[in-house]
Amino acid sequence: MILRLLAVLALSLSLALPAAAQNDHERAVAALSSELQALEADPSLGPLARLERLQARQAVAEAGAARRSDREHKLALAGVRIEAARLAAEAELLAAQAEQLDRERDQIMIESSRLEAERARRESERLRLQAMAREEALQRELEQSEADRTAAVQQAQAETEQARKLAAARAREAELARREAELAAAIAADEITDAAPPPMRRDGNRRIYTLSGNAFASGSASLTGEAQASLRALAGQLGSGQVSIEGHTDSQGADAANQALSQRRAEAVRRVLEEAGVAPGRLKAVGRGKSQPVADNGTADGRARNRRVEIIVN
Repeated sequence: MILRLLAVLALSLSLALPAAAQNDHERAVAALSSELQALEADPSLGPLARLERLQARQAVAEAGAARRSDREHKLALAGVRIEAARLAAEAELLAAQAEQLDRERDQIMIESSRLEAERARRESERLRLQAMAREEALQRELEQSEADRTAAVQQAQAETEQARKLAAARAREAELARREAELAAAIAADEITDAAPPPMRRDGNRRIYTLSGNAFASGSASLTGEAQASLRALAGQLGSGQVSIEGHTDSQGADAANQALSQRRAEAVRRVLEEAGVAPGRLKAVGRGKSQPVADNGTADGRARNRRVEIIVN
C-alpha cells in the first residue's frame, strides 16, 4: 500500500503539462476512491472502523477538490487515511475475533466445568449407591447372623432341655431299678430266713469266703436276692479285721471288659456289706479280671469256678 502511494506521488511529480497533470490528478483520486469503495464493500471489514472510513472519505473528497499546489499533499493524506481505515478495520476485526474466541473459550470452559460437575455428581451418586448397597448387604448379614444365632440358641436350649429330660428320665429309671432291687432283696431276705454265708476256706490266718459266679446275672454286676441274703449273713461274721473284696472272671471275652466287670461285681459286694453294717473303712474292692484263675478255663466247669468274688478277711 505504501508503494502504491509512492507511485502515485511520483506520477504526480512527473507530470509537466497542466492538462496532463489535471488528468493524472483525477485518475489518482479515482484510484483512491476505488480503493476506499473496495474497503467498504469488504463484508468483513466494511462495517468496521466507521470513524477512520469517514476520515478517509473526507480526505479523498478534499484531494479531489484540492488546488494544484495542494494536490500532492492531499493525495498522500487521502492514501494514508485509507490505509489507516483499513488497518483500524482489521484491528477491530481481529479484536472482535479475539473477543469471540474468548467467549467461545469461556463457553468451552463453562461447558467443561458443567461436564466436570456432572461427572462429579454422577460419581458421587455412584459412590452413594455403592455405600447404600454395602450398608444394605451388611444389614442383611447382621440380620442373618442374628437369625442364625437365635436359631442356634433355640436349638441349644432345645437340646439342653431334651438332655435334661433324658437325664431326669434315666435318673427316675435308675431310682425305680434301685427300689425294685431293694424290694426284691427285701423279699428274698424275708423268704430266705436261714441264708448261709458264702463257703469259707482258710489260708494261714486269712479267711476266704467265695461267692460263686451264679450270684450275678450273666454279664451283669447285679446280685441275686439269694446272694444278697448270703452276704448280709456274712456281714455279722466278719469280725473287726480288714476285708479285701476281689472280683474274678473266666478267660472268655476281651481283657478290658473282664477287668471292668470284675471291678463292678466287687463294688456290688462291697455296697451290700456296707448296707449290712460293715464299716466302709474296713472294705476294699478290687477287680482282678481273668488274671488269677483257680481252675482250667478250657472246661465249662473250670470257667464257672473262675467266675467268683472272694471276700478275704485278715
